Amino acid sequence: MDLDFWRSKWENNQIAFHEGKPNALLVTHLAQLGLRPGARIFVPLCGKTRDIFWLLSQGFEIVGAELSALAVEQLFADLGISPEMSDLGPLTRCSAPGLDIFIGDIFELTRET
Repeated sequence: MDLDFWRSKWENNQIAFHEGKPNALLVTHLAQLGLRPGARIFVPLCGKTRDIFWLLSQGFEIVGAELSALAVEQLFADLGISPEMSDLGPLTRCSAPGLDIFIGDIFELTRET
C-alpha cells in the first residue's frame, strides 16, 4: 500500500470513493450478524465514512483505523465532536464516547493498541 498516494488523495480532496450516506449493504445486512447494541465494531480504512454515523446511531461502539489525519479531522468535525488525542508511537488515537479512531498505518495497529 502506497501511504503517500492515499494521503495525497485526502489532501487534494480527490475522494470520489467517499459515499455521502451509509453503505446500503451494511444497512440491509448488519442485523444478520446478531450484534447487540453496545457491541464494538472495527471499521478499517474508515476515512470519514457515513457508516460510522449510522453505526453510532444504532448504539454500537466503533473502533476505526485510518491513514489520513485529515480524514479523521473531517470525521470528528462532521460529528461535531472534539476528540481526546493520545500519542501511541506510530499511531495517534482520537477518542470520544463510543468512538476510537487510530490514525496511521493500519499494519502498526496491534491487539494491545
